[in-house]
Amino acid sequence: MKAKESGRNALTRSHERVTKLGAQMIMLQNSHPDIIEFIISKMQNPRILRFILETAEEPKIQELAKEKLKFTPLTKIEVEMYESILKHKKHHSKAVVKEAEEKLQEGGTYSVNNPEFLSGANISVCLTDDFMKAVEEDSDYDLRFPAIDEYTDEEKAIYNEKWHEVGDVREWERMGFRVRTYQTIKAKELWNLINICSTYSAEPGIFYLDNANNKTNAVAYGQRVVATNPCGS
Repeated sequence: MKAKESGRNALTRSHERVTKLGAQMIMLQNSHPDIIEFIISKMQNPRILRFILETAEEPKIQELAKEKLKFTPLTKIEVEMYESILKHKKHHSKAVVKEAEEKLQEGGTYSVNNPEFLSGANISVCLTDDFMKAVEEDSDYDLRFPAIDEYTDEEKAIYNEKWHEVGDVREWERMGFRVRTYQTIKAKELWNLINICSTYSAEPGIFYLDNANNKTNAVAYGQRVVATNPCGS
């Protein structure tokens, strides 16, 4: 009897821990004007950020990767230490010598600004069919959002009430509301950025939004998918 009670109590405590911890998912559609910043928001590897900075062709990607990097110049003592290592190479391992050479060449150390940003949440990009088609065709892609600044008071009221239910700029435009193109970029640049960050930081995840809406039975009830919990992406 005591053993059963002990097991039941352990299960209850385990359930309580899971319930308290929970999980948060933040999702953004691939056409959102802030999508580039969103994709690299959880990248904590300065080497990968530097790689993105050096290889990306899109100026906005370069700009945001540079903003996320923090450079700390070597102190005078550090410079003297690394120079001493190179002067007495035979007394140090190849790895130590290589690091000293790199530090002196770079003149400092790279780290990441705001490393705790969104650390308590999972992030995923909602991918749409039109975006994937643009990737395949290596064409440009527009980053768009409702033109809120141009709305009348009545339109703003509708936006505040309905946008969270729609959540898709394409559908919003079909409903007759004005949208604004904030930037046009190469679709492949965005796709490459997603893949690099997913490979080296395991985020963002990807969620095929149009596929979900084409296959969900929620459509039969007049509903549509705009996001999902962490288990669904």
